[in-house]
Amino acid sequence: MAFIEIIQCKTSTIDIIHKAFKALEEVKTPQSFALGTHTQDQGVIQVTSEWDGAQGGLNFQDTPEHDSFIQVVHNFFGKPRSVFHAILDQSAFGPDGLATANAIEFVQIYFPSSRVTPEFQKKIEKDFSKFDGIFKKGAKGDLGLACGWVLKEQDHEGIKGEKAKSFFVTRGWESMEHFHQSVDNDNFKEAMPLLLAWNAPFTMWHVERKP
Repeated sequence: MAFIEIIQCKTSTIDIIHKAFKALEEVKTPQSFALGTHTQDQGVIQVTSEWDGAQGGLNFQDTPEHDSFIQVVHNFFGKPRSVFHAILDQSAFGPDGLATANAIEFVQIYFPSSRVTPEFQKKIEKDFSKFDGIFKKGAKGDLGLACGWVLKEQDHEGIKGEKAKSFFVTRGWESMEHFHQSVDNDNFKEAMPLLLAWNAPFTMWHVERKP
């Protein structure tokens, strides 16, 4: 398993991103990190970091290493507009890690917290595994997948009367063109009913890795 932190901030220029990347390399950083801009809004920078040995919880946030990392993020990008943490079934980094891809897909699917029991989680994970088994037969430029659950409950307008727990999926792509080609084929259309049966709101976004 791997523990990741997703920080999203506003940014103005690519020069700031390059300077921030160099500064983060010079401090005592997490196991791995990557910077990128949202393809839908180039003014949003995402910092994706993986923290070795932090699977047990959020206590890593109280460490000097995390303080130094966050201070650099704040110095260059100001106060984050959102932060969340998730435990994935495998690392997003490494030589062939999806987080090193040119384009990275992120998806959160939201469920009422009261429904999310261990048995429910296993069912969702099994459904998604079936979906992915069908989908990847027709996927082009797929560079790897990791999935898991966001640790803390969140608010979502599609979940009424209570907080939401979200299933989190991230996938690397050679390019956005490969993503669009892969979701425009018969395998994707065959697999989608497995996810649509959840009748759950979701958020999808894509990040282009920088620098």
